[in-house]
Amino acid sequence: MLQYALANPLDSDNSRNAIQLFNQLRQQPAWSLNANTQRNMPLSGVSDAWVQAHPPLDRSNWPRMQKEIRAALEFSFILQFNEPQKDFEQRLWYISRAGYFVSSLPPANKQQTLDSYRTLLQRGYFTHMAPEANPHRRLRWTATYDGILNEGSMVTVSVPVDSEGYWYGVLAMDFTSDRIHAHLQQAMPHQGSIMLLDHAMHTLAVSTNSSRQENSSLSADEMRQLKTLIKEKPIGQLRVGSRFISWTRMNDFDGVMLSIQTLKEGLQGETGRVAIILLLTWLVFTLLLLLAWLTIYRLIDRLLTLQRSLYQRANYDPLTQLLNRGAFFERARALIVLCRRYQHPVTLIRLDVDYFKGVNDTWGHHAGDLALAHVAGLIKRQLRESDLCGRIGGEEFCLLLPETRLEEAVQVAERIRHQLAAEALAISAEQQILLSASLGLASSEEQGCYQIEHLQTIADRRLYLAKQNGRNQVCWQD
Repeated sequence: MLQYALANPLDSDNSRNAIQLFNQLRQQPAWSLNANTQRNMPLSGVSDAWVQAHPPLDRSNWPRMQKEIRAALEFSFILQFNEPQKDFEQRLWYISRAGYFVSSLPPANKQQTLDSYRTLLQRGYFTHMAPEANPHRRLRWTATYDGILNEGSMVTVSVPVDSEGYWYGVLAMDFTSDRIHAHLQQAMPHQGSIMLLDHAMHTLAVSTNSSRQENSSLSADEMRQLKTLIKEKPIGQLRVGSRFISWTRMNDFDGVMLSIQTLKEGLQGETGRVAIILLLTWLVFTLLLLLAWLTIYRLIDRLLTLQRSLYQRANYDPLTQLLNRGAFFERARALIVLCRRYQHPVTLIRLDVDYFKGVNDTWGHHAGDLALAHVAGLIKRQLRESDLCGRIGGEEFCLLLPETRLEEAVQVAERIRHQLAAEALAISAEQQILLSASLGLASSEEQGCYQIEHLQTIADRRLYLAKQNGRNQVCWQD
């Protein structure tokens, strides 16, 4: 309204009379201008000489001053409706750079006018409103200070009044600590303590009465810790002993609100009871989830165990733990495709245990099983991780060696044959037997072919040649 009145001054008999009175009073050290006691609050000001001695005050532009006086009189009209006993704010001010002010609580005498104006010009709510100090022309809150009329601790919010690029003055509103305290005590009578801190972290008001102050007071170390945390996070929580402190930086007030509760106060309050119910509900659901998780875990574990068992049975020979016939040829085909793609040699070895039927007939099938497991273990010790080995028949084994030339595979086959012939197998505490094997080899490099069936046929033919030539030998050529 004040800015509108500055831009659109109202010319009336009352305003013209006020301007005449101002010209009559402006030389006095302190004065009070009351153009219409029924409609306006008085303007209180100082002399021209006082204004000239105190920059940034300015009375140099008379047309501008006339507009401002008219606007201030219009603004003062609403101040008469202020009720200090009912309103939350203590006082509403307009402080002019032209050497006067108007207040919802006007000064009692001229000396109080002079003292008040001098003090107003030194307060941050006036000095911080200069364009160089507040280029964005935002409202600002002061830190806690003692009121000039013995109101006790208070804070003030102010906003600059500008029109047509000129800074006329400051609108300010005062709030006393006692009224904020009463409001907090009424709003939060029993649930812990609410503390309101200004931007300098000074206590402005507390919701608790003096008998409960010990629960809400913070030590110097606790306050320093809080200051550090509040700088880092505008919203947060902290536990100090048995007390819980939560804070939030306020949006409309340049300060911080703290909530301080002991564990007992928190549980006794409505929020605490709700928290207990939620906690119990959470515990029940957590227990149910845990039971469900255990049930599902056991079910999945059994399914995985069954899957591993089925996979083992489907792909591995239970006696030798080597690949069975189906799994061996399936993997062998995939491995040969890979070798053919990169033109790497691959060699296939067929191994047959010599005179295995005689072992079964002479020593029994248990001895035959021991012999097969013995041969499988010896073969695995001679192979690489990339090699394949499988039991494809009763006493028949097949090996596939990727990236291996024929002459290299012959060396592997000879080591297997030699180790098998050299290591005796104990079939009982008193009896040991020696085993031997015949081996046939076929290589993709030698045959110029990567077909597993063709390599198997060649290796099988050479295996029988080894048997015909006396067994216990390796055959790699026709």
